[in-house]
Amino acid sequence: MAARSVACYAHEVSEDPGLAAVIRERSSEILASWIVRFERSPLRFRRASNPAMHTSQVANLVEALVEAAAGGNELKPGTDATRELERNAAFLGAQFSSEGATGFDIAALLLELRDVLAGIVSTDDAAKMTRLFEWLTVVALDTFAASGLQSLRERVSDQLELGTPVVELLPKVPAVFLVGSPNAGVIDGLLSRAWMLAVGTGAPCLIIDTSGLAESGEHAFDVGYKGFLDQAEGSVLQVLMSNARRPLRERCATATTAVGMAFQHFDRLDSAVAHSLERAGHLLMRRS
Repeated sequence: MAARSVACYAHEVSEDPGLAAVIRERSSEILASWIVRFERSPLRFRRASNPAMHTSQVANLVEALVEAAAGGNELKPGTDATRELERNAAFLGAQFSSEGATGFDIAALLLELRDVLAGIVSTDDAAKMTRLFEWLTVVALDTFAASGLQSLRERVSDQLELGTPVVELLPKVPAVFLVGSPNAGVIDGLLSRAWMLAVGTGAPCLIIDTSGLAESGEHAFDVGYKGFLDQAEGSVLQVLMSNARRPLRERCATATTAVGMAFQHFDRLDSAVAHSLERAGHLLMRRS
């Protein structure tokens, strides 16, 4: 009986502690080691960011890793156990993008943390850490790229909304000159400004020139134009469109007449201007 008790005690003390327990107990050491490795990482080209600025982010990742490993969960990418880790990695990528960092900084942060963890856990767990952190790096970089692209789109939209000409060419001759590939919100905003200009000046016509509108922006135009028609429905304002591709002008003609407004298309901008001048009561000078 005594021998059996000794055997049970020996088995208990020789059993390796769980991955979650190891990481939790050595979290301070992990963070300290990570700071040193991140500072010296060859992946960081510009070295513009201070490692201390990202300590809280890494601490959150470590805590999420402890939660993921708790209860003996297998740390397979894409599972319920790693979902919070993936959220943390995605947030990290978005935050780095907003700070003007590079993808090299993100890779250095995650891969150096991986190496620190791999050095304090068992061989089997180290292999799991490698696979998991490669996946988290991909997740973070994907979010980094998506955030950067979204930021670029927003800047372009702001520039288009501010820079697109919405002008009164002559008294009571308002016009909007669409360029590029604005989204539906920008189209709606520009046409709303043009509508307010037309109402404010008592203009009988509004010229919408689409010679600079990219073909890829035509679907967005349809959506934004609908918002304009909802605003101007029943108005006596005549919509004059110039330089539109046939499918676009046919859709606009159908949508405009459906709300009781007049519509006319011109192949040339000067023809639309001349028609608008005539409707506004301007005397046109003709060559004898």
